[in-house]
Amino acid sequence: MTDHDDHDDQIELQNKALAVSRIYFQNHLTSQPAVTYLGKRSLGMRETRAFELGYAPDLARGLVDHYSSHRVRLAAKDAGLLSTVRDTARLIDFFRGRLMFPIRTDDGSLVGYGGRIVGDQHEGIPKYINTRETMLFDKGKILYGLYQQKTQIHERQEAILVEGYLDVIRLYANGFDYAVAPMGTAITDFQIDLLIQNGVKKLWVCLDGDGAGRKAAQRNIESIMQRYRPELQIMIVNLPDGEDPDSLIRSSGSDSFQRCLDNAVHLPDFIHQVCIEGLPSEPFLEDKALYLSRMTQYIERSGGFLQYKLTDIASLYTGLPSESIEAGKKQRIANAEISNWAPLVMMASRWMIHSESSNRIAAKLANISGTSHGIPELVDLAAQLRSGQKPDGELYLYAVAHGPLYDEEFDALQSNWSMWIKRVQLDESIHALSKMPLNEEAKQNIRMLLR
Repeated sequence: MTDHDDHDDQIELQNKALAVSRIYFQNHLTSQPAVTYLGKRSLGMRETRAFELGYAPDLARGLVDHYSSHRVRLAAKDAGLLSTVRDTARLIDFFRGRLMFPIRTDDGSLVGYGGRIVGDQHEGIPKYINTRETMLFDKGKILYGLYQQKTQIHERQEAILVEGYLDVIRLYANGFDYAVAPMGTAITDFQIDLLIQNGVKKLWVCLDGDGAGRKAAQRNIESIMQRYRPELQIMIVNLPDGEDPDSLIRSSGSDSFQRCLDNAVHLPDFIHQVCIEGLPSEPFLEDKALYLSRMTQYIERSGGFLQYKLTDIASLYTGLPSESIEAGKKQRIANAEISNWAPLVMMASRWMIHSESSNRIAAKLANISGTSHGIPELVDLAAQLRSGQKPDGELYLYAVAHGPLYDEEFDALQSNWSMWIKRVQLDESIHALSKMPLNEEAKQNIRMLLR
């Protein structure tokens, strides 16, 4: 047998061990501790069936003895279902006295479990434990609830990011059937890709109302910033002090959570709130410097509309012109050819490419003048569309990759374009006149722009 065959055999045995365990746990869901806990948490049959909840009885060898094959029993240990007594080879159940949450991958494969203790929590025993990392279980590549709610998430093009299994299930039970949770860690690049691949364009990030929950959500936001995707709109949902989605809905009803969604803030505004924390309402010069040092790290990790908004917010707070806040400019796009594109030019390219009135927009943009900020590339792209030829170039690839404008981006483009393009053209004409004082064309352009 080759190593490849042995690996496949191990995978098959672990899959069998997991399948047997699921039936075992579900068969024990009628045990009194589980029934009492489910009743206390107001979880009914619809939720338990949708998420295949089970119960691991508080027995040392309940699951061990349930396996009829020793090979499968050993595979169950490799799959994280069993462990051994310290310094011995004696197998015992890993999950005991816990409500069991089967964890499935994006394609529905059962790869592990989360377990919540349902009885009295003794000192030193964690409330939640998860399957350890195995050949099948990689916590950085799984979002709890995604498999069960893929259809709803894809149709809505949005998802709610929460901290725990019960948050996902509580939201599902109350009509918010598009919530997911990472596996006890900050959201990973792979998990963000999973959401985007499943059609998510708006991600609501819940900030639980306790210290631990806020720290967890803050880690998620920092992780999102490190892997910022301009095509993913981020909304920050603040929950009342001491509440998570599960506790809030149980105590105050689903309308209370909906109000939190209604009051959610855009990521740029949340970042601004983080950066002004502890600073006076009327900042002095040193306060502005501290604010800018905080904001710079976010600007450097952002792109597209987010970078534009953060730069604009920083400009308003510090009084510095946005053009001088260049900290994130080199991060906007790695390619040197396009590192000087202005955010408004990037937005204009996406508007033109993805609009149903593409040709009409191209006719307007093809006639603008300018030699910087990506304007020549924008004019070239507009000319390609007007001539009917297949578009190409870096700006076209950027526009296709980043998709249509969000409403906020469109509003920003409409509000700022005319003034911005006029300022750019005026700056370029003044620069041309400084180089050639007798340049009559530059003089004429300046007179026209100053009217």
